[in-house]
Amino acid sequence: MKSILVIFGTRPEAIKLAPFIISAKKDARFKVYVCSTGQHREMLKPILNFFDISPDFDLDIMKPGQSLADISLGVLGGLENILKNYKIDTVVVQGDTSSCFIGSLIAFYHKIPVVHVEAGLRSGDIYSPFPEEFNRRATGLIAKMHFAPTEVSRGNLLKEGIPSSDIFVTGNTGIDALLEVHKKLKGDPSQQREYAEQFSFLDASKKLILVTIHRRESFGPPMEEVMKALVALSQRADIEILMPLHLNPAVRESAQKIIRNHGAWVTKSVKPGDSKIWFCEPVDYVPFVYLMNRAHFIITDSGGIQEEAPSLGKPVLVAREKTERPEAITAGTSKLIPLEKSAFLKVAEEILDTPAIYKKMSEAKNPFGDGTACRQILDSMAKHL
Repeated sequence: MKSILVIFGTRPEAIKLAPFIISAKKDARFKVYVCSTGQHREMLKPILNFFDISPDFDLDIMKPGQSLADISLGVLGGLENILKNYKIDTVVVQGDTSSCFIGSLIAFYHKIPVVHVEAGLRSGDIYSPFPEEFNRRATGLIAKMHFAPTEVSRGNLLKEGIPSSDIFVTGNTGIDALLEVHKKLKGDPSQQREYAEQFSFLDASKKLILVTIHRRESFGPPMEEVMKALVALSQRADIEILMPLHLNPAVRESAQKIIRNHGAWVTKSVKPGDSKIWFCEPVDYVPFVYLMNRAHFIITDSGGIQEEAPSLGKPVLVAREKTERPEAITAGTSKLIPLEKSAFLKVAEEILDTPAIYKKMSEAKNPFGDGTACRQILDSMAKHL
């Protein structure tokens, strides 16, 4: 039996690793330890509760106003103590966060093999997204097994000199998580009623546009251009916009500066028609899946949503200059949307006003997997480690 340490710190990591952790704990070939760095403590709780996961270790590094260096130092010190005191055969990390890179680095220091889930994504610009592009490239230098979601990701790794024998194309574990949540929601009428009541302020006669933007490289003028386009878009009679606002002050300052009186915060007293742009606090993952399924289309700079939304038949407009998920653009599930008001508005209205374009995007096959990634990863780990 191999002992594996699974490390995560942010909500996206927890979502994508949750089905892997559940599957690994049921697999007699592995003994599983789970470590949360505590970077997104409050945002992690609903995910861990839904999937019934209790971390064996919590590094508790969350502090107000902490820098990337503070996060890195906290993760480094906490993981050092774990690896010194427990026999760990393999470290499993996911994606491109600081906890992913630092987890890989400390495993390297202890000469412990690293498994990289969602390996091989590349934007081609080390500063975009920042610091994620660096984190995933650096993790790629260390990892022993690279689980790539697509053939494009595999090709990126081959170009960097990673041996073909160390790369495995499995699809993305985020699709495993999404399909599991969607299945549970469909089978639970009481939870459907709960979320319908929670979001009863939404007007069923309007097309819902769900918006999430938070990337550091978009802070300032680029994000404000997106906000200006949303204000213009909200003048249409046939749509309404819901924007869960990221906790980062830079995001909220831009929303306050640009949208101001054009939007309203969701409160218990609001009702349909009170606003065309709704602000709310970040939404937990399971109700967010409900919102994605209800949306007409989604505007986002989130990598996870680019992967997940096509499985629900929802077109995605990617509010970034470039994406490390070009497969979605090629497959036709997503479009890059310029961070400039008039160009942004043009693309969004094209989707709204051209049924043939909308239909083609909504029916395109999701290139990121079929929900079997976790099983494939565990079988490959058992065979090759």
